[in-house]
Amino acid sequence: MDAPNSSLHQEKERDQQPSELPILDEKDKPQENSDHVPLPSTSQQEAETRHTLATEPFQHILKVLADLERDDPKFAFPAARLVGLYRRLWESCVSKNIDVQKLEQNDLVLKEAGAHLRKERDNLQVRHDKQLSRLRFFEQALKSSRERLTSVLDDWNHPSRLNLAGSLNDAR
Repeated sequence: MDAPNSSLHQEKERDQQPSELPILDEKDKPQENSDHVPLPSTSQQEAETRHTLATEPFQHILKVLADLERDDPKFAFPAARLVGLYRRLWESCVSKNIDVQKLEQNDLVLKEAGAHLRKERDNLQVRHDKQLSRLRFFEQALKSSRERLTSVLDDWNHPSRLNLAGSLNDAR
């Protein structure tokens, strides 16, 4: 009589192995699950948000599983494994969703920075074009001034040409 009881007792213990989904009390919520490792770059607040979003929908199911484990341990373990698989899938989706949101925010910041840089480049190009235009104007003005100054100096150095030109006009 003792042998059947001990085998039943061992079978119950084997079936009542700790489930993969513990029921979380309020005090346990901020703790991370051991199989969920956050990325090193995530902040503590983000990790808590991920954990809350990943575990909150399962609180009711975990309570039902606890009742089921108490009432029918043989059925509770496979159900807990199934819920565990679904929960890991859900955590993965929540994690990816948060990552996508972060990427979208970073993308928006980069787009704004790109727009700012393009605007700054355009402003610098306009300034460059204006400076080139002024430089060309000054080059032409300098060339014209050189030509006039050269002409004046030539006339000054060779006054006879000036007088010849004047006397030719008088002779006519």
